[in-house]
Amino acid sequence: MDSDRKDSPESSALVIVDMQAEGCERHGPTLTPIIKNIRSLLDRFREANGNVIHVQSVRDKNHPEFTVFGKEYSLIENTPAVEFIEELKPLPNEIVVQKFSHDCFYQTTMEQQLRRLDLRPCRDRIIVTGIGSNNCVYHAVIGFHIRNYFVTVPEDCIHASRADGQQFALNQFRSSAYNFNINVNRSGDFRLQPSTRERALT
Repeated sequence: MDSDRKDSPESSALVIVDMQAEGCERHGPTLTPIIKNIRSLLDRFREANGNVIHVQSVRDKNHPEFTVFGKEYSLIENTPAVEFIEELKPLPNEIVVQKFSHDCFYQTTMEQQLRRLDLRPCRDRIIVTGIGSNNCVYHAVIGFHIRNYFVTVPEDCIHASRADGQQFALNQFRSSAYNFNINVNRSGDFRLQPSTRERALT
C-alpha cells in the first residue's frame, strides 16, 4: 500500500531469517535462486551502509521441543548445523540476533537492537527475508507488524519447504488483516536512498 515510498539506509533494516546450514539443506535446490536474490539485496544494503540484522535459530538439547514434545534434535547450538551459509555470512559489524523458537522477538535481543539502531515504530521500514515463509519468516513479519513498523516482504526472497506453505504466508500478508502495514513485492522493487552517514569499517 506504500510501494512509492523510498527509504533511507538509516530508516530501514534488512532482516535475514535463519539462512543456516541445516535449514537451507532441508529446503533443497529450489532455495538457490532465493539465496541469490537475498544476496543481491544484502549487497545493496551493504553498499549503502544500511542496517542488516541476521536472525539465527539455535537450541540446546534441553529445549522442551526435544525433552517434552519429542521432536528430533535440530539446530543444536555450537554445531555446524547452525552456521550461516557462506553466501550470507554476517560481516563483523552486522547484528546477529539468536532466537530459541520460531519467534525472533521472544526472549531475544531484537527489540534492544532496534532501539540501538533508532528504528522506530510508525516511522521506519523492515524488509524481511529468509526461511521458512510459513513459520520463522511468518512470525518475524507478524512480530514487526504488531509492533507497528512498515514491513516489506520481497516474495522472491522468502522460501517455504512446500508450495502450499509459501502460498499460505503470502495470502496472509496480502489479506486485509495485515496489508495496511505489510507490503508484498519483489526485491527489485525496493528503492534505497543514498546514505547520509559515514561507512562503517569492516
